[in-house]
Amino acid sequence: MRVLAIWQPMLPTDFFQPSRGTLARLADARAIQAWDKDRVVARQMDKDARAPQPKPECCRRDDVLWDLAAVYPPGAVWSASMPPAVFFDGSVVGVRDGLESSLRRVIGGGTN
Repeated sequence: MRVLAIWQPMLPTDFFQPSRGTLARLADARAIQAWDKDRVVARQMDKDARAPQPKPECCRRDDVLWDLAAVYPPGAVWSASMPPAVFFDGSVVGVRDGLESSLRRVIGGGTN
């Protein structure tokens, strides 16, 4: 399993990339964190967030997706567009149960 966390400015206080303290919240060797000042990834995800993607119940501000969790099956590749997700919703904290359930299904109950 790999985790990609994309940080982006969304709130009036989000002037700079996340601090070390913020990045430390996701302290796991499987996690890659990146700062996307121009919200390029979120805009592409918004563009690709059409069927067969699950429809997110939240997570849109100023026509930009944010605070969203997505789970992809093993071997999924994001090339010209985002691959279909097993789970695609948020806010991240608010969808914890669904996110965990999707992760268990995808990794088969293992701890990888």
